[in-house]
Amino acid sequence: MSSGTIGAALSSSLSKIRSIALSYGTVLHPTPTTLFNPAHSLGARIIHHLWNNWGVDAGGLRDGEVDLYTVNIPLVDGLLTEEGLKICSTTIWRNSYGRLFKNTSQINSEPGQLRTAGPDALNSLNTNVDGASGSITIAGHNELSFKFSPDMTDLITPSLSSLPVGSDGWAIHQGWVSVTPLRASFAEPTLAEDIDIEERIWKLKL
Repeated sequence: MSSGTIGAALSSSLSKIRSIALSYGTVLHPTPTTLFNPAHSLGARIIHHLWNNWGVDAGGLRDGEVDLYTVNIPLVDGLLTEEGLKICSTTIWRNSYGRLFKNTSQINSEPGQLRTAGPDALNSLNTNVDGASGSITIAGHNELSFKFSPDMTDLITPSLSSLPVGSDGWAIHQGWVSVTPLRASFAEPTLAEDIDIEERIWKLKL
């Protein structure tokens, strides 16, 4: 449900190969085709620069190198100007999605009539889940169905005040190019190294 572009670069970097994910941000609708070639050219120059000036990360998989980069180029008119777009080294914006799926199930309410089921209606139904087959049977209804209908309003059109200064989302909001170094790992919160191991052990029985 996330970026396939970064996913491919992550997979490559886990094989200890230098990887760069390059994405374009759609800002204008429809996007003028005159912006494509300048974006391609800028992307190629950024990749060339990164390759020859690869960053350092003591925790990197390849002898202390940065594992991978994600580059975001907004498709805006600034690409056509002589000075071009500003390029900013950024951190990752920790964002989140809204709803990803919309319930489109139809339930028999009365003979000959159908109505759309909402979450409350589904919760009140008599359901039977077959763990072996993964099927769901609902009394008076043959199947439970959903449509991919993501609500990404906060992701696509965030307010500037909600974006951390220096993050990739903040840079794109400014019409700048973001270049973010990443680690090929499932990140974890930083723990204080001086915490005794005994204090990390759960004191309750589950």
